[in-house]
Amino acid sequence: MTSVEKELHGYINGTESMSGFDSSYEGDMDYFDDDDMSYFDDDDMSYATGAPNASSAVSDPYVIQYVNTTAGNLTAILFGYNDNFGAANFGNPAGITITNLQGGTYGRLIAQSNNKFFKIGKWRFQSANAAQLQQTLQLTHVDANGKQYVSPLNLSIMRDAYQQQPDIIDVTKPVTVDGNTFASFTLIAGATMVISMFPVSVISGKAELNGGALLNRARAPRLSGKNVAPVIIQTTQDVKGITKS
Repeated sequence: MTSVEKELHGYINGTESMSGFDSSYEGDMDYFDDDDMSYFDDDDMSYATGAPNASSAVSDPYVIQYVNTTAGNLTAILFGYNDNFGAANFGNPAGITITNLQGGTYGRLIAQSNNKFFKIGKWRFQSANAAQLQQTLQLTHVDANGKQYVSPLNLSIMRDAYQQQPDIIDVTKPVTVDGNTFASFTLIAGATMVISMFPVSVISGKAELNGGALLNRARAPRLSGKNVAPVIIQTTQDVKGITKS
């Protein structure tokens, strides 16, 4: 290799190093989704014991369908084991039909949420009713000491400006679910809403008893932008101006 070839090779290595990607991360980094890292929860890093790697398992979603069979708007409830498990229709009005589209029943899922806590990293809301995707969900956490925390999730402002599917909204919103957590939202008259939730952390006592980890992690899949063309950066700067740090 000549001295010129060695110099050029050094510049190329420098640009690869500065890009932050090496050969082990070719293509898109699946566990980085859109602008947010789904395993970061607000100000706390839920993966403080170690970030997931590129070989992490892909999250299996919980998929729940809500159908309003009446001619009026109703308030639907998702989760909230401590308040809703023993209630008729799990705290929902009789005019709402709830179906677990991923297998099992909704009753099994809400019961599991009380002893197998999990963190949702990504949500997908789907409805053919445009008004349904403009609703605001209320994410609520209550405690036996009387404290209550409510956080709104406005779907209408979550739609990607470049999204081509009018019946789908993908939301990166970390929410930890236990028996004290529930979401409520208006279900428009006659509307159907499918909610897909991708857990990125699940606590399983059974797994630990069997020699596994108490906290099991997965990465939320990239739902949007799969067919986006690669970004090409054009520059008039001489390659010699880029040096390895």
